[in-house]
Amino acid sequence: MKSTGKNIYPWAFGTSFLILTGLIGFLIFNTYKLEDKNYQIGQLNRIQNAYGAVIMDDKIFPGGDAIFQTTLVPCLPKWYEKKINKSADADQYGNHCMNGFLDQMRRQQSLDSIFRRIVHQQGLDTTLVYLFHFDKLEIYNARDRAWTTFYALAADDRAGLISGKLKRGTNNNRVFQLSVSDKNPIPYRFTYSLYVDYENRDWRLVQRMMPVFLLSLACIVVIVLLSYRTYRNWINQRKLSDLKTSFLNHMRHEFNTPLTTILISAHSLIDRETGKDDKEVAQLGRIVERQAKRLKAYFEQVMGSVALQEQEATIVSVSIDRLTQQILKELHLRYRGEIEIQYEPLAADVEMSLDEDYYFSILDNLVSNAIKFNDNSKKTIQFSWEQQGHHYNLKIVDNGVGIAAADQEAIFTAFYRGKLSGNKPGLGLGLYYVKSYLDRLGWTIHVTGGKSGSGTIFYIYMSNVAFNGKR
Repeated sequence: MKSTGKNIYPWAFGTSFLILTGLIGFLIFNTYKLEDKNYQIGQLNRIQNAYGAVIMDDKIFPGGDAIFQTTLVPCLPKWYEKKINKSADADQYGNHCMNGFLDQMRRQQSLDSIFRRIVHQQGLDTTLVYLFHFDKLEIYNARDRAWTTFYALAADDRAGLISGKLKRGTNNNRVFQLSVSDKNPIPYRFTYSLYVDYENRDWRLVQRMMPVFLLSLACIVVIVLLSYRTYRNWINQRKLSDLKTSFLNHMRHEFNTPLTTILISAHSLIDRETGKDDKEVAQLGRIVERQAKRLKAYFEQVMGSVALQEQEATIVSVSIDRLTQQILKELHLRYRGEIEIQYEPLAADVEMSLDEDYYFSILDNLVSNAIKFNDNSKKTIQFSWEQQGHHYNLKIVDNGVGIAAADQEAIFTAFYRGKLSGNKPGLGLGLYYVKSYLDRLGWTIHVTGGKSGSGTIFYIYMSNVAFNGKR
């Protein structure tokens, strides 16, 4: 692999780790938000129902309506006139009225005792604290036929505090937001909220989510360790792969040199066939030549089997019919006199994505097997095409010894030799190569024929879809 490929791996791991960490963080955050929203929701509902029963005929707390009538209501008409007429002192007058009203509410409120009684009656946690807060005062504007806000305070504004020790009110700990209204002397609407919570709410939520935090952290740690281990193993495998490739190249060179020398020497001995003694030498030379060729063929098969996984496909789009004819012509010249090769061309010109060397090796191994495992004096192999929808099947029929039905599942395994192969020379790698190349091209193969001497039929199922990469 190129150095750039090696450098990409750490970056890919780092990026994936950051994305995964961000995703886990996002899920934890949303889980926290959901827990925060639904935390103690059952207690809040019980408080709301109990409080509603207490103030059913009053405002805010028992005696609250009297404070409304004596403190706030008398100010409303004058405040309304000033506001509508945009008097300069309208806001000052309104603040004075509201401050006096809220001060009176704080002095006379009985909410502390009401809340303690509700907690006791409902069997709630006694560490709960509450906050009653004024939100806004609205007066109906008859001219615009709409409610106009005359006075409003945010939830975190302590000036709106009526009663309670809770420091912070939020949407998640608000029991309710209620409005009390009246038409006399003018239509008005007074809105307030009740908040109930624990002072250490955030820490309680964190404690509840601690298993999620710890499990997520453990998962991240495990992923990091596994990824690191995988990366180290990948580096070691690359080193072994590079070493294996270097070794194979070295062995191929070291073996080919003496084998070639033996073949040349044997051929020289054969050429010296003149006298009686020379004929014997030439005969021995032919034996040496045949065995050296066999040894070289076996060596190339073994080297090819080991190096097969390192080969990279070169995919091109070609006319499958034209390429098949070209390859079979080359094989006809190579195996002239050994086998008759017949071919029925395609009716249409079909473009297909494939590796030409892979395709050549597939056909070459099939023809070689048809010669090797064939006891007939006239050996034949036929190639023809069948079409099924968008797929093309290459049918190969020979008149060899055939393949037993029991061997048809395992015949494509490396070094496997079928029952009908007898004592034929070979390592059992030919069909293994065929299957390996077909797998890389995304094609499949099926074999039929099981009776001795009946020959073998192969079907290669080809797809004309684009090649998807090394498999």
